[in-house]
Amino acid sequence: MATVKQLTRITDIDDLKDLKQLYLKDWPKNCVGFFWLDNYLRWLHQNPSLNHLNFYTLDNDWKSDGLFILVHRYQLFFSNLSKQKSELKVALKFLDWSGGFKVSAIHETHHNIYKELVSELNLRMDREMATIMYSLTCQEAKKLVVNCPDGYYLDKVRLEHADLINDLWSARHPGSLKLIQMLITHNTNVGLYEEKSGLLCAWCLRLQSGFLGALEVIQTHQRRGLGLVVAAAISKAIATDLQQDITALVNLNNDAACRVFQKLDFKLIRREHYYWSMIKPMDGDQISWPSNE
Repeated sequence: MATVKQLTRITDIDDLKDLKQLYLKDWPKNCVGFFWLDNYLRWLHQNPSLNHLNFYTLDNDWKSDGLFILVHRYQLFFSNLSKQKSELKVALKFLDWSGGFKVSAIHETHHNIYKELVSELNLRMDREMATIMYSLTCQEAKKLVVNCPDGYYLDKVRLEHADLINDLWSARHPGSLKLIQMLITHNTNVGLYEEKSGLLCAWCLRLQSGFLGALEVIQTHQRRGLGLVVAAAISKAIATDLQQDITALVNLNNDAACRVFQKLDFKLIRREHYYWSMIKPMDGDQISWPSNE
C-alpha cells in the first residue's frame, strides 16, 4: 500500500539553520536556496513574530534532499538539491493556491513542473519573465572601487522613499509597496543623493533571494553612470557586512543592466536561467493578500 504523503511545516529554527547549511553544497550551484533561507532567518532574528511566514517540506523529510517551500505573505519560493521533480510537484500540489502567488526564482530545471502544475490546477498566470544570472565573489566585491561623483553622496535608502522606489520598479505588483518597505528596513541597500537638494537620484536594494534588485536611476539623472556607482557600492557593502557573494538576476531584454554588471566584472552564469511568475487568485482579478507583516 502506498504511503500517503503530506505537507509539513518546519518550525524549529535550528532545523532551518541546518537546512540552510545543506545549500552550501556545490557552491554556488545552490546559492539561491541558501540566500532565501539566510535572508528569512536574519529577518526572524530581528523579528521573531514575523507574520505570514511559513516553511514547508514533505513528510518532515527535508534532510534527504533539502526540499522546502517558503511562503511569505503572497510570495512563494521552492527548491530541492537534486532538482528531481516528482516529490517537489507533490508538495506544491498541497499548497492553497486560491489567493494567488508571486512565484520567485523558479530554476529552469523546475520550470516544466511549474507549468504542468499551472495547467493541472487550472491556475491563471498573469505574467511570467525569464532572467539570466550574474555573480561576483565576495573577495572580488570587496576589491571594488566605489567612485562617488562630485555633488553626490551615498547613504542608506530611507523609508520615506518607498513609494518612489515602488512606483519605478519594473517588477511592481499588488503588495509590492509593503515588500519594498521591508527590504529597506531589513536588508542591505544603497542610495545616491544629490548634495544640494538631498534628492534621491539612484538606488539598489537586496532582495530576499540575495539578488540585487530595484536598481534604478531617476530619469533626470540618467546617462551619468550613477547606476554603476550604486551597484558597486551595494556589492561591496554586502561582501563586507555579510561576507557573502553577490548575485543579480537580469531580465533577458535589459541590456543596460547587463552592461552595468559586466563593467563590474560580474560573471554571467551559463545555463542558469530563472523565471518569476504571477498567479492570479481563483476568484476574481483583485488580489487580496495580507498587508501586515
